[in-house]
Amino acid sequence: MFSLRRIVVATCLLLAGVSAAAAQQTKNFTPVDGANLKARIDNAIAQGKANGQSSLFWVAYQFEVRPGVAVDFEIVNDSGAVSWSNDGLSMMSDPRYETRELGLFLLFEKARDSFTRAEVYNLRRDHQFSNYPVYWAGKATNEESLAYLKSMVDSTSPEVNRLSDRAAYALSLHDDARVEAILTEWVKRPAPEVIRNRALYWLGYTPESQAKSALLAEIVRNQRESSEARQQAMSALGMGRAAANLPLLENLYETMTSIDLKRRALSGIARNDNHDAAATYLIGIAQSAPGPSDVVSRAMNVGRSNYLELQKSAISALGRIEGEKSLNFLTHTLDSSAEVELQKQAITAIGRRPKDEAIPILIRTARDHPKVEVKKLAVQILGQTRDQRATAFLGELLAK
Repeated sequence: MFSLRRIVVATCLLLAGVSAAAAQQTKNFTPVDGANLKARIDNAIAQGKANGQSSLFWVAYQFEVRPGVAVDFEIVNDSGAVSWSNDGLSMMSDPRYETRELGLFLLFEKARDSFTRAEVYNLRRDHQFSNYPVYWAGKATNEESLAYLKSMVDSTSPEVNRLSDRAAYALSLHDDARVEAILTEWVKRPAPEVIRNRALYWLGYTPESQAKSALLAEIVRNQRESSEARQQAMSALGMGRAAANLPLLENLYETMTSIDLKRRALSGIARNDNHDAAATYLIGIAQSAPGPSDVVSRAMNVGRSNYLELQKSAISALGRIEGEKSLNFLTHTLDSSAEVELQKQAITAIGRRPKDEAIPILIRTARDHPKVEVKKLAVQILGQTRDQRATAFLGELLAK
């Protein structure tokens, strides 16, 4: 179990002296000159080829990174160092975890006379780069970098195009309004599946618009699309918070038959800015049971076991919605549900809410709940809060 305090302390230390860490890293690189990014990369390749000491070398440059991105960073737990890299699969909203100084590193292989590997590395971390030389093209403008990366994705050369996934990933990380148009182009036109899915994922983090929502919903509904594309489109749609999107997400939840799509729709509903309506809808899912008299259940066409999983997903989603409506329902489920699994899900959801809401309920549950499984879970969650009230209560339990 990670120690939250150690993680926070380690992260704060990591982010202190940001520029100094990046400067120290790049100081060991060989700088190259040129009128623009393309010229500097070409000059770097020429210098690397002329260096007879290594058959491989890196060519790298820094680009402008969008807020909220966490890539290739390090935390420390009680057992030592743990490295996390989200690789575009998730986003961090906590500014303490942002990695705003990233570089694209391209490995050049002389024998093949081409780049054979591409990586995005955090310049604040110490890397060995396999002990190959690094030729540093400095910090690129957005226009230069986007054009260069897009040319890699669009290239018809097999040697260049096979790095297209990493190029698309790096392009998606840029802090630039033009990224959305490029991603939309890759979604709409015939493109390799991995590129298209990457573009769908990152569209979720671009500004909301009716046109974007319509495009994503169309992909979700299209049964000729791959399951991965439909899931990525649903996740991207669910990243939007506009209240106007709530009816669309509700409709997709009710009309899609895939459990994975339904779960992603529920997550999107929980993020919606219309908190009251979102909570009402999720409560309706969580408290209903499949059966011939249940219109919602019939429309969803799911079995009993799958519906229980969807109820759990709805309860989990309610834990992310602020306000008394969601909290009251979670507390009622915890105290009154006939399903132990739903009670456990409710206490887990409550444990993710603000401490002043969660701690008293967790303590009451750990002390008085009739189900042993639920009491144990409440104790476990209390142990993770590092709250003085929780510590005092757990001390009482140990003293008995």
